[in-house]
Amino acid sequence: MGVDLDWASRVSPQAQIAGVRSIGAALIGRQVSIGAGTYLGSGIIQCARIGKYCSIGPSVILGPTEHRLDHWTTSPYEARDAGEEIGSTDKPAVPSVIGDGVWIGARAVILQGVQIGDRAVIAAGAVVNRDVPANETWGGVPARFIKRNRIAKCKS
Repeated sequence: MGVDLDWASRVSPQAQIAGVRSIGAALIGRQVSIGAGTYLGSGIIQCARIGKYCSIGPSVILGPTEHRLDHWTTSPYEARDAGEEIGSTDKPAVPSVIGDGVWIGARAVILQGVQIGDRAVIAAGAVVNRDVPANETWGGVPARFIKRNRIAKCKS
């Protein structure tokens, strides 16, 4: 089974994509792995590990580059002082971890290092700056707990 890939997508050759169903007009960075059965709309996935069977809405941003606030500039480019390199202002990348069966609504932002538990729901437009437990719905800016999700049992 192949992946349905939008013509405007850009996927790093180092990204690991296993059995993904559909990728919209997304930019997927080299520090990304995506599990089987997941689909995602347009967006930017810079530094993340995404589980299986996730639903990721349009214009979602996962693991964006963050700026250091303890430096004289927040510019992500290497600063130079009188021709001398004094270091990058980018913080080291820490992947966001998205569990299995997670639903992330349109235009949500999941910051670096945040872990989203299995079957969690992130509301559209949320900015998630801390971990979200499994089976919970979070939303808002910054994101906060909304409700516990009920999980239906399979009939056998």
